[in-house]
Amino acid sequence: MSFRFANFLNHSRKAHHTPHSRLVQTPEPLWYRLVPEEKTFVAGNWVTSASGRTFPVTNPANGHVLRTVPAMSSAAAEQAINAASTAQKIWATRPPNERASVIRRWAQSLRSNQEALARLITAENGKTISDARTEVSSGASGLEWYAEEVRRNYGYFVPPLQKSGRRQIVHHQPVGVIGVITPWNFPLSMITRKAGAALAAGCAVVLKPAEDTPLTALAITHLAVTEAGLPPELLSTITAARDVEGAQQIAETFCNHPDVRMIGFTGSTVVGKMIYKKAAAHAKRVLLEMGGNAPLLVFRSANLEKAVEGAIAAKFRCSGQTCVCVNRIYVENDIYESFVQKLAEGVSKLKMGDGSIEDTKIGPLVNRKAVDKVEGLVNSAKKDGAIALVGGERPKDEEFAHGSFYPATVLSECHSEMACVRNEIFGPVAPVCRFSKEDEAFKLANQTPYGLAAYVYTQDIRQIWRASVELQYGMVGINTPWVSTPEMPFGGVKDSGIGREGGPHALEEFMDTKTICWDID
Repeated sequence: MSFRFANFLNHSRKAHHTPHSRLVQTPEPLWYRLVPEEKTFVAGNWVTSASGRTFPVTNPANGHVLRTVPAMSSAAAEQAINAASTAQKIWATRPPNERASVIRRWAQSLRSNQEALARLITAENGKTISDARTEVSSGASGLEWYAEEVRRNYGYFVPPLQKSGRRQIVHHQPVGVIGVITPWNFPLSMITRKAGAALAAGCAVVLKPAEDTPLTALAITHLAVTEAGLPPELLSTITAARDVEGAQQIAETFCNHPDVRMIGFTGSTVVGKMIYKKAAAHAKRVLLEMGGNAPLLVFRSANLEKAVEGAIAAKFRCSGQTCVCVNRIYVENDIYESFVQKLAEGVSKLKMGDGSIEDTKIGPLVNRKAVDKVEGLVNSAKKDGAIALVGGERPKDEEFAHGSFYPATVLSECHSEMACVRNEIFGPVAPVCRFSKEDEAFKLANQTPYGLAAYVYTQDIRQIWRASVELQYGMVGINTPWVSTPEMPFGGVKDSGIGREGGPHALEEFMDTKTICWDID
């Protein structure tokens, strides 16, 4: 593994004490040199907060402070946008092959530093090291996809219907400066998915990463500039905290600044709709990936072992903290008892612990607030008649005392009136419900304002097609727990979002379509 991070060798190793965490002294980790202490990247420079305010980034497995980062305000966003606007005009004139080369080198830098980045993701997010390595690989694959797609940004000629001396061309041009707001659950790949496509298309990006996981964003920004050769003003990464109003101010700046022509957001539906409303006042384009409530339908014809295996993968990856994780499972009555028994057996084998330990399958949740939410949903379900076959209680062991842990849980005899079925859990809890007929299953699955992902297990070919048509979701997995790949569009319908990321048309989201007409006679 090669590192070219000489500028960061002399940063302090001392631990930081805050009211939110414990004082610790730890050896320098692999990722340490990727992120400068108490600095963020604005308009081509590593800077501190003008106010002097910082906030800690902690490891959810143990409460240790990893770094402190600047709590920036809207002034930093203004500075970044102004610099990005100037740089973008030059970047847009560079040939597609040149832009593709930069994006490809960025992908290679992620692969070269995969282990360090994965360790960093696990440290600040808590997900297992295997999930973190997969995220780095996925992020690099997405960049490689965009690097190829930018070379196929074809316009086209439209023959005139009436006037023969007329020429008509459709041309695509980059939108301009993009404001990007990303979540904590995929601190690397959510950035590469948005920023990679935008930069490949010829846009500039001002990024506001999640407060819980800003270090990964800073690390890959550094790699983009120093190893990939991206012009530094094209990608600013602004760290901000919720409790000092910085995050909200920056989002409002994205919505109000005339040079920001598009906003890309992944997060809650409540916040996404607020951004949508504010952006609409200035007719800005939006790309929104919001909440989900993914159902998994298991029909009697399903391969039961494969269905259980898929349910565990789709529910418990990243400790259930993804927008496409299964949120509720519906099983046909005939096979219900067999399914829940096999599911409980499989889930009971998932080891909970620090995500940096190789055999851990369930890492911590992102913070204590997330644990409180999950615990409340489980307790409510048990009061309403659900049975906890596995898990169902906050761990009391000393080894979990300082982390944000909740065990993998299977709840049987659930129904649609329970809060854990109606609401997105975002944790390692699988509520299992019954159904008796196919049309009932489809009705239950669609009984939500969300429409991101759904999953179906059946061997009936006709049923597969009916499910594909009837389920009101942007993505449907048939006999598979995986619906996200770089070459396929990612996005939802209804309250789950607007627009698509990835796939053959991904760059079009970041381009304006221009009609050019002229008479040659």
